[in-house]
Amino acid sequence: MRGLPSQYRPKPYRKDAFVHVHWCCAALMTAASALITVVEPAFWSVFGLVFFGLSLALAEATRRQRLDDKVRNRLDPFLGRLRRGDVDGYGWLLRVLATMDGRTPRARRRSRVALAAITADERLLDGLLVHCRRHQLSVAVFAERLGRRGTAGLTPVLASLHPDGHARQAAVTAIGPRLHPAHLPFLVERAVDWVPEVRAAAHQVLRTGLGRRPDLELPAGRAYARVARRKHAPALSQLIDGAGLKVR
Repeated sequence: MRGLPSQYRPKPYRKDAFVHVHWCCAALMTAASALITVVEPAFWSVFGLVFFGLSLALAEATRRQRLDDKVRNRLDPFLGRLRRGDVDGYGWLLRVLATMDGRTPRARRRSRVALAAITADERLLDGLLVHCRRHQLSVAVFAERLGRRGTAGLTPVLASLHPDGHARQAAVTAIGPRLHPAHLPFLVERAVDWVPEVRAAAHQVLRTGLGRRPDLELPAGRAYARVARRKHAPALSQLIDGAGLKVR
């Protein structure tokens, strides 16, 4: 990225052409084996289909793992370094995240990995929420993408930090259909929002999501601890208790 300060530049990531060659060869041989099996079924054709099919699955898993590692490598200069008060650093982080977001399956995977990395860093997440709440950071680019079809997971999550209440409400609604543990810190933040409509939307998403997915209990409790002293936290506590969760 042009202009990115040196302290936020990732280490050079070594490309491995063998991964792509392996994937292409495995895909070609799997397709050929499938065709032979259809035309002339035999033991060796079926064996080849299974063998090359497993090789293709391994190549795809390796390709995805390298994609995930590349995303983490790009975020590594920010992780463990950004703290509350480093507004410029958070600004650069948002710029980098904006380039990762997109409509393609690959972009959606990048978004999931990036979001998981951000929420795993408690201090980084705390600073991001605080500075957005103080209107010291701009997430306008993510709010503008909300209405687009096929946007990735970073768009609604970061748009939920927008200063405009309508944008926050729309972002919360967009999060609802695909609720994941990494969404909870942002969703809980909106559940104690100062705008009643935003709070109501967040409560509805949480009520539905927590009822369907028991695995969200622990991250919901951790996220609640961050906002437990806020003005509207008691209503959120009642919602979580009503879902049968133990607030931690």
